[in-house]
Amino acid sequence: MPTNLLPRTDTHPDEVGVASTEGSYTWAGLESRARRFAAALAAEGLAAGDHWALLSHNRIEWTPLLIGNLRAGTRYVPCNWHLTASEVAYQLTDSASRLLVTDAANEDVAREAAAMAGVGRVVVIDTELEGWLDAHPDTEPPDDPAGSVQNYTSGTTGRPKGVLRSDQQGDSRSALHGTSATWGRYFHLPDHGPHLVVSPMYHALPSAFHNAALGLGQSIFFEHRFNPERFLATIEREGVTSSAVAPIHLIRLAKQFDELAGRHDLSSLVSVVHGGAPCPRWAKEVVLDWWGPVVYELFGSSEGTGPLRVDPDEWRRLPGTIGRPAPFLRVAAFDDDDERLPDGQTGTLYFQRDDGRPEYVGASDKTAANRLPGGWFTVGDVGWIDAEGYVFLADRKIDMIISGGTNIYPAEVEAVLIEHPAVADCAVFGIPDDEWGEQVKAAVQFEPGATAGADELIGWCRERLAGYKCPKTVDVHEAMPREATGKLKKRHLRDVYWEGRERAI
Repeated sequence: MPTNLLPRTDTHPDEVGVASTEGSYTWAGLESRARRFAAALAAEGLAAGDHWALLSHNRIEWTPLLIGNLRAGTRYVPCNWHLTASEVAYQLTDSASRLLVTDAANEDVAREAAAMAGVGRVVVIDTELEGWLDAHPDTEPPDDPAGSVQNYTSGTTGRPKGVLRSDQQGDSRSALHGTSATWGRYFHLPDHGPHLVVSPMYHALPSAFHNAALGLGQSIFFEHRFNPERFLATIEREGVTSSAVAPIHLIRLAKQFDELAGRHDLSSLVSVVHGGAPCPRWAKEVVLDWWGPVVYELFGSSEGTGPLRVDPDEWRRLPGTIGRPAPFLRVAAFDDDDERLPDGQTGTLYFQRDDGRPEYVGASDKTAANRLPGGWFTVGDVGWIDAEGYVFLADRKIDMIISGGTNIYPAEVEAVLIEHPAVADCAVFGIPDDEWGEQVKAAVQFEPGATAGADELIGWCRERLAGYKCPKTVDVHEAMPREATGKLKKRHLRDVYWEGRERAI
């Protein structure tokens, strides 16, 4: 008999392990599908360490696919379903993915991207997955190193880079019951009740807590996307005990407090974790007053700069802190001369992990540029540490835009804008947005005698990039503020929009 990986399968095989409003799997059914998926990957020629990609909205199939990946020892690449075919094709090519799993809603983009990247095998969840799995045996997967995820992240150089984390090691059981479950306990996730997934699973945060919940013995309930009233109704109906959300979700809930407060029983909640972007103080205070002390904040990144955690009581005492690091992590601020700064002084935040530093796949220069001797690495955030070890952000990455919890990298947008025949120079940066935190602003300088309307430039970007990356508005300048060396002084453009306001801290 093949072994089970999930804690409740042996004791409650016929209970629901993962569900949505459209269907469910029992624990036994989930384990069987995961094992058969591992066998299917092997039949396609994928061995431990090989890559495959997943382009799909939230749905129950995510869980057996991720558990099957864990057991197969492969690496999956989660693709953002907002991306264009060429953007997906870049990730497929860069990761050397051998297979693409998609849902019917994204099938056209998936097939176009696969053709561009030379990926010959596309499996559509809605029409092919169950038959594909049924064609493979429910057998014990090999005891290879655990499978993992290769998330894509970017920097000011534009093109996304795959990240290999230093904690992606060990066998599947230790990865799930050790690393993932430890993450969950650190944020006070319980070992019972459903964990509610509402953020897109292509993000690192919801997928990490999905695995953490499973490692602790929680079941999973999927929502396609976040809706404030439905979120609260699902908590009440399903008896949800935990969830991981983005700050934009808390903002929307706080804005609808007068309408929604008192309509649903939320007493089952034990831990709701928010991360991915700063949350406005007013919104977090509203939700804490409403739900009680169940809201935890996480700071981290795909590279492993976390987790930092701040619990409800700590945040009440020190509003604005992003917390203290986990026991295996250290944080320090360094100046521009790479000298460590004392408590309270602002500098670039560097991180040091017991299990080592991350690597950007195929980007040794970027990997080296983000390191200091002694095991320290950075992703470019700026802040300080107080005498108790609590970390505060003074600014985000110098140019990165964070809109609704999603990272947007200006260099990628600028590279598209500069291709327009009328554009001689351009800059892209974030400006304040009361709901999303930041929105994308473009500033352009035209070629002599040329011009273009804002709608034309925005449309140009939308043809080539995912919509959320594209500028919402465009400013026109006679000349861009560049130094004699050619370096763009982007702050001269950006800071006028932030006067009198704190920028994303």
